[in-house]
Amino acid sequence: MQLTVAIPTYKRPDMLAQCIDSLLPQLRDGVEILVVDNDPDGSARALVERRNHPRLRYVNETRSGVVQARNRAVRESAGRYLGFIDDDEIARAGWIDALLRHAEMGVAASFGIVTPVYLGPVAQGMAAMIDALYTRDLKQPQDADISARWIKTGTGNSLFDKAACFPGPDPFSAHLNGTGGEDVWLMKSLVERGLTLRWNPAAVVEEQVPADRATLAYVSSRRYRQGQQRIVLMRGKGGLKGLANTALWMGVGAAQFGLYSARAIGLRAIGRPDWRAQIAKASGGLGKILWWRLWNANPYAGSDS
Repeated sequence: MQLTVAIPTYKRPDMLAQCIDSLLPQLRDGVEILVVDNDPDGSARALVERRNHPRLRYVNETRSGVVQARNRAVRESAGRYLGFIDDDEIARAGWIDALLRHAEMGVAASFGIVTPVYLGPVAQGMAAMIDALYTRDLKQPQDADISARWIKTGTGNSLFDKAACFPGPDPFSAHLNGTGGEDVWLMKSLVERGLTLRWNPAAVVEEQVPADRATLAYVSSRRYRQGQQRIVLMRGKGGLKGLANTALWMGVGAAQFGLYSARAIGLRAIGRPDWRAQIAKASGGLGKILWWRLWNANPYAGSDS
């Protein structure tokens, strides 16, 4: 088996069905689809079984959290290469072929374009920010080295050489389960080990964005977490370099919080709807200031050596 495409999922049957159905017509010899159901009750099993496809497999990972589902995909996948697509993503035509091309080239890891599809209204004054939040397009040529931009990657729409990228059975850190930063932490570690990350713009997926994920409250909360993650990632294992990075990014966060909060107040006073986007940006700055609330999730917490 050359390639396993893994779909971690949790109680999103309609989206999962659309994801699977976008992949099945693209299957080639040497390619399988692996659905990793993170619902202890196995709610996705019947959906997968109804498709009755010989190269569509189902496993149930009862340990809670997407980290556990991703690690189960690493262990269960039969392919030399492992591709990830999220259950709320729909693969455009040619997606599997684009992954196979990089597998045949022998790349260590690569990442493609993610474009949002909104299922409901977007908060007024926040369209540009929400587009940026849900879009991944690094504007690089095919096969470009994007190792320096590892923080802009993630497992949604990705490809990995298992032998090179996953030397152990549980490469995604359980310490970061639920933080939203566990996959980017892994990308950072790949780059630190000297592996090259490649850009694959021929691999395009559409991410479905429900209305409740396009609100001021949700986007502000996500920007806050991203601010925290930025410092945890940049701090790394600590030491003098880690402390310097922490101080630098906390300073950036304080400046962002002050600037964007002031802008939000001013814009709201004159009735401009884009004050909401400024609030979300200020939340990102606040996350950098209060990064330590995420610190216990860092696998190197307490180690400055």
